[in-house]
Amino acid sequence: MKPSMVCTLVVVVFSFLGLASRASGTCTNPNSILNSTYGWEGHALGAAGNTQGPKIGAFLPFVHFGHFAFDGNGNFSGAHDTNFGGGLLPHVDSGTYSVNADCTTGTISFTTGGGIRLSIVITSGGQEIKFVGANTDIVESGTLRLMAAASCSASTLSGNSYGYASHGLVAAGNANGFPRIGGFVPFADAGQISFGADGSISGVDNESFGGVVMPGQPVAGTYSVNSDCTGTTTMTIAGVDKSWHFVILQDAGQIIFVATPTGYVWAGTLTRD
Repeated sequence: MKPSMVCTLVVVVFSFLGLASRASGTCTNPNSILNSTYGWEGHALGAAGNTQGPKIGAFLPFVHFGHFAFDGNGNFSGAHDTNFGGGLLPHVDSGTYSVNADCTTGTISFTTGGGIRLSIVITSGGQEIKFVGANTDIVESGTLRLMAAASCSASTLSGNSYGYASHGLVAAGNANGFPRIGGFVPFADAGQISFGADGSISGVDNESFGGVVMPGQPVAGTYSVNSDCTGTTTMTIAGVDKSWHFVILQDAGQIIFVATPTGYVWAGTLTRD
């Protein structure tokens, strides 16, 4: 057998053994793996039932957005906004979580906010957590990402520029001539936003609204940042109110946002240039 083939076999064998060892590993105290604060975003469809307002078939579209603080002992606290069919509902959260002995999978259970339950997978060494909703009549999935470790201020974002690509829905109303999905017009957009040292926002947005392309729309407004690394924008895109609530993630490399004006079901992520 050639030496190169022997080396290849050795590498493959040791790689397999390493994967097998990791897969069968256990944690002494699994819940201690989660002992940080995460920002989170989820997209969902909920069975509409008799709920009024625009729908997609028998479902209401909504997005969750907020932050969790895990204490390492199976408890969490936090807050989130639910943009439910185009209306924003704030929640203060608390509940429990459980990481399984495989060190990777587990569950999150809210004691507030309607008893949301999530099945989770911890990835990237705890940098991210993927989840799927575990409640009847809701189709939901999303991601948690580590937030900035230290307290924040406007200087955390000052001078930074971010790019984004996202998609959402706008309640169509009765007079809107754009193509619809149920009671909504779908849109996708991509652009860039800069945070000024004077508290201003500037940028440009390129949007496909119901299939009609609207390039080069100006973004303008102001922003504020709270010490817990959450914040708000008061801004317009092409003169239309499209303000956000947002959460700053680790090292301010990313920002998760949700739209606050009534009628918009829109959330996404900004990534620093």
